Amino acid sequence: MNAVAHAMTSHATSSFEHTDFLQAAGWGNAEVIPMGADAGYRCYFQLKMKGQRALLMDMSRAGYEAGLKAYLDICDYLGGIGLEVPEIYYHDIDMGLAVIEDLGKDSFGDVLRKGHEKEELYRRGTEILIRIKDQAKDNVLSLTSYNDCIIRERLAQFVEFYVPSVTSLSPDKELHESYQQMWQQVEHNLPPAVNTFCHADYHLENLIWCPDREEGYGLIDFQDAFWGPQPYDLLNLLEDARTSVPDEIKNKMKALYCEGMSAEERQVFEDWYVVLSAHFHSRVLGLFLKLHKERGMEQYLPHVPRLQNYIKGNLDNPVLAPLKKWLEDHQVSLDAAPA
Repeated sequence: MNAVAHAMTSHATSSFEHTDFLQAAGWGNAEVIPMGADAGYRCYFQLKMKGQRALLMDMSRAGYEAGLKAYLDICDYLGGIGLEVPEIYYHDIDMGLAVIEDLGKDSFGDVLRKGHEKEELYRRGTEILIRIKDQAKDNVLSLTSYNDCIIRERLAQFVEFYVPSVTSLSPDKELHESYQQMWQQVEHNLPPAVNTFCHADYHLENLIWCPDREEGYGLIDFQDAFWGPQPYDLLNLLEDARTSVPDEIKNKMKALYCEGMSAEERQVFEDWYVVLSAHFHSRVLGLFLKLHKERGMEQYLPHVPRLQNYIKGNLDNPVLAPLKKWLEDHQVSLDAAPA
């Protein structure tokens, strides 16, 4: 999910709340336009003043999510390795506020829906990941590892929210422990993955279409980055919960990303791709049902069958044998519509 969230309901409310900060930033006379809500806890407002525009990013409510300092550090790092990221005009870490460059209103997803050639967009997205892979050889930001990051922890959402929606099981401690032990077994059976910088939420909506920039794109919403297995961001791009990508494009992009790997390295990549795919879609299944239950957000429910199918499509792969057995033992269906 991208991070536009909890937008205020009126220009007056948002501008009053941040008046002092905007004055200090040189945007005190700007028109402040709230932006739409999504699944995160960050707020964005568009600023317009004398023909100029920018974004006010409010991360003061991020809570358990990454804060402004993480955003600034990662932004500086990504810019330093040649990626196109928003310029930071002004910030206050204590307040959790920043005025940043407005890269534009059209994401790669927007231009895809307007008819742009699909393979080109996915190729561009894959080439950005290749640049990251080639440049991010060391964890210079001391990013949290995948095993310790909140994304990995949220795998528990599958047990907490999805399992009770398709079974009569209660998500008690024993069920949670058996689920985590199953994943530990899956991961233990794999050779070590090659790790790199992982954006954590890499999909077409977080790539901004910037035809006036030399590189043609802008990368956003990277504040939750972690240090993890190479396939993570690529599978996020190619198996987004909200859109289906043709197998031909998937296979081409994986081949492009893996150019130069030995046969052994490619096999390790493929095995981890399958496991991380099952991780990702299990977590997001739980997330969508959590958002529906706790915040009444129904817009993600139509995508549940796609997520179920992503997992089912790989269940016969030997690396997921423990997952297949766990689902069968607990009679957890990937065909049933969640109650």
